[in-house]
Amino acid sequence: MRNLYRSPLTLLALAPCLLPLACATQGAQTQANLGSSPHGTPATGNNLLKNSDFDAGTSLPWTSSFSDPARGDTEIVEGAYCLNLADKGKNPWDAQVRHREMILEQGHSYAIRFTAKSSQPTKLRAKIGMAGPPYAEYWNSTIEVGPQARVFQGGFSMGQATDPTAEFAFHMGGNLAGGAPLQVCIDNVTLADPEFQAKAIAATAPKPLLRVNQVGYFPKGPKIATLVSPATEAVSFVLTDVDEKVLFEGKSEALGLDKDSGEPLHTLDFSAFHGAGQNFRLRVGEEQSPAFAIADNLYRTLRIDALNYFYQNRSGIELKLPFARKADWVRPAGHLADNSVPCAPDSGCSYSLDVSGGWYDAGDFGKYVVNGGISVWTLFNQFERVARRSPGAIAALDGQLNLPESGNRIPDVLDEARWELEFMLKMQVPEGKPHPFMVHHKIHDESWTALGLAPQESTTMKRFLRPVSTAATLNVAATAAQGARIFRAFDAAFADKCLLAAERAWKAAKANPDLLISGSDNKGGGPYDDAQVSDDFYWAAAELFITTNSKEYLDFLLASPHHARFTSNAGSAMSAMNWARTDTLGKLSLLTTKNNLPKDELQRLKSQVTAEAEKYADVTLAVGYRVPLKGGAGGRYPWGSNSFALNNMLLLGIANDLAPSRKLLDSMVFGMDYLLGRNPMSMSYVTGYGTTPVENPHHRFWAHQVNEKYPKAPPGVVSGGPNSGLEDPYVKAAGLAGCAPQKCFVDNIEAWSVNEVTINWNAPLAWVAAYLDSDHP
Repeated sequence: MRNLYRSPLTLLALAPCLLPLACATQGAQTQANLGSSPHGTPATGNNLLKNSDFDAGTSLPWTSSFSDPARGDTEIVEGAYCLNLADKGKNPWDAQVRHREMILEQGHSYAIRFTAKSSQPTKLRAKIGMAGPPYAEYWNSTIEVGPQARVFQGGFSMGQATDPTAEFAFHMGGNLAGGAPLQVCIDNVTLADPEFQAKAIAATAPKPLLRVNQVGYFPKGPKIATLVSPATEAVSFVLTDVDEKVLFEGKSEALGLDKDSGEPLHTLDFSAFHGAGQNFRLRVGEEQSPAFAIADNLYRTLRIDALNYFYQNRSGIELKLPFARKADWVRPAGHLADNSVPCAPDSGCSYSLDVSGGWYDAGDFGKYVVNGGISVWTLFNQFERVARRSPGAIAALDGQLNLPESGNRIPDVLDEARWELEFMLKMQVPEGKPHPFMVHHKIHDESWTALGLAPQESTTMKRFLRPVSTAATLNVAATAAQGARIFRAFDAAFADKCLLAAERAWKAAKANPDLLISGSDNKGGGPYDDAQVSDDFYWAAAELFITTNSKEYLDFLLASPHHARFTSNAGSAMSAMNWARTDTLGKLSLLTTKNNLPKDELQRLKSQVTAEAEKYADVTLAVGYRVPLKGGAGGRYPWGSNSFALNNMLLLGIANDLAPSRKLLDSMVFGMDYLLGRNPMSMSYVTGYGTTPVENPHHRFWAHQVNEKYPKAPPGVVSGGPNSGLEDPYVKAAGLAGCAPQKCFVDNIEAWSVNEVTINWNAPLAWVAAYLDSDHP
């Protein structure tokens, strides 16, 4: 352990100090006074904190938090954890560092000890309490620190109920800060409980250097593995069965240094082996891969589990057995008060709407129309592909997902999509109100909620309608038009309702083409801001034209600049589409659904899509891990990189339908290989699938990592994946600075910028899994 007062950071030897009691919340008993020892006597008892001295060079699980307008960063300096403050913000908690992942037991006594110093005289507020609302505190004290390092110590008895998600935080912003710029450093922090016995931490097993699709391979499909090796020549490998019998022998292809992973790679190709079975492994010398299957039904369950994600995230309905699948995921209905949600004070309206139902968008409890739009489209498109290719299979789709609606003679995938679409229709402004038939962009909590929270437990946080937007209105126009034609054969009344809403939304958007959402609208929910909506107009016109055959929409399509060119970079990486760039959705609908677009125009779109798919296939074959994804500037991977790959795989699949090509189909297969373990993390990015699947996605309810009373995520949930931006405190504290694009990842519930889950990421996972289950090589 490196003590602050013994490092150059402290300047002078430790001086004694006295820390007076600040305050104690109800139920907490605190010492009459707090003091420090000039001799650095260690705190007694066993330490609850998982990182006290920062000597390893990382701060985890300590992370920082800056609330606008506070700005700053953190770093490890000479074995101390330092917060560098550029703007102190308004409130003390606007700049803070905190440690979670600990349990405070009722009736236990705790001893607190830490060393602190700062670049100039300032105040520091240390507190131990709840990590989320109502943020009750069990102990706190405000102390003065300066350039001379000092040791502080104190203690309290836990008089309140056991808290399984407590936090130890240091607030440094607002009126506490002596000025900015300012550096405050802490070290040798302990929270000791004589009755606590830390669990032994098992050594982390090294990642295998032989990476495979941990689910498996198709007997007649391409079968490749990736080996990390600096060897410049080919190396020998073997394929073995469960009895270690050699079934196939081959030589690798040396690729050299791969920029996306930062690793020297070899490709092992065993496509010539056509056997089937379980527990196959590859071996190179002493290095052995995880076990995998070779079978035709690899994704038979994944195609269902990926769609089950949506039922698990329904709002406004009780989740019960057998539909919830397991008692862990049973819960009461959440947010029943969404049946009357008022406009936010700054939203330009003064009414309340029934916006109950729908899906929780991601790890939080917000519901967003623009993210619901592409998700509904993807589920509808999955159904339309079945209806086009195998109309006789439609009847069997009722009951496939085992939903509460199963048995109603409507395919389950449509029942699930309808759950969201009906919510989106409720977000439409009623006639007689300001901006009639426009659509509210989103509805979410007044402030961000904490992890470890079931929907039905979130009852004290106010929820508001946010302003209407042109983008949300066009999302409703598009998906409601799509729903109108699909439901015509199942529920004519609902189809009529959808078409009326779609046409009203179109006219409203045309009359209000520039109502955009600000990127600063991010308190309590994501902003989902979109600076331009011409692509949304194109998508909506396409869906309305297919459904109505109206010349108005045809003329709009042909005049749109999006019709003449293809979107190659939707966002910060190579991708055809995402929630913010939707013109491709319209083109794919036009190409895959019967309509009266002139043949020469259909051919134009077909040429665009197939040419783009060829680019994706070429990129797949050019990168070391063979994934259909090319990063943005400097090769950087974007937030939700796995969803970019999945949407590219969806486009590859449609292009393969239009012009069958083994190259395109193989690229889809390689993309699934990457997601399911053949990647630099040697991890399956889908929960419940593979030898080492992701286990701790960012989600309020699937929060077992922070509180054991909550469940782990169900199988079939895809993580957002590597993100070069490192945009949350946890990944910033994880020592990932400078990471290779495909290695900017950590499996932790706090790491929301890399490990979040969302509806628009699971939708293409379900689409691709269903495609490969029915049309694999």
